[in-house]
Amino acid sequence: MGQRITIDPITRIEGHLRIDCDVDGGKVKKAWSSGQMWRGVELILLGRDPRDAWAITQRICGVCTTVHAIASVRAVENALQMEVPVNAQYIRNLIILAHAVHDHIVHFYHLSALDWVDVVSALKADPDATSKLAESLSSWHGNGKFEMRAVKERLKGFVDGGQLGIFSN
Repeated sequence: MGQRITIDPITRIEGHLRIDCDVDGGKVKKAWSSGQMWRGVELILLGRDPRDAWAITQRICGVCTTVHAIASVRAVENALQMEVPVNAQYIRNLIILAHAVHDHIVHFYHLSALDWVDVVSALKADPDATSKLAESLSSWHGNGKFEMRAVKERLKGFVDGGQLGIFSN
């Protein structure tokens, strides 16, 4: 006889996801996933000026706004059979690439880093030794003892408050 395992919610992702698994003898026999796919943006856009669609659809996701905006613009252009100038395509590609860099940073530091980094252990660090090491690597003004102590105090405030990230721990 197997066991049903449910993981709900799956954290550190943008959106909502639930996984149900039937496990028997240490092996997954069946698995189901369910997420919130319907956001209702189609109904919000119904009857609106198509030129406003990009500004509305980019709010579907709090992380990947740019790609939703660009996809919306492209959908309107395709529907109207518009020819996009090459320079506009280049600019869009640059915007998308800049967003990709931003997106990687957000996903790592805000969505997954807390699963891999023990933030609380940084409270054991010696700000004086840390600043000495940092100053040996860079002359940046933020590497001093005062700044390192301030970072440690700020981190202590987050830890004492119980909220180490944008999601509940």
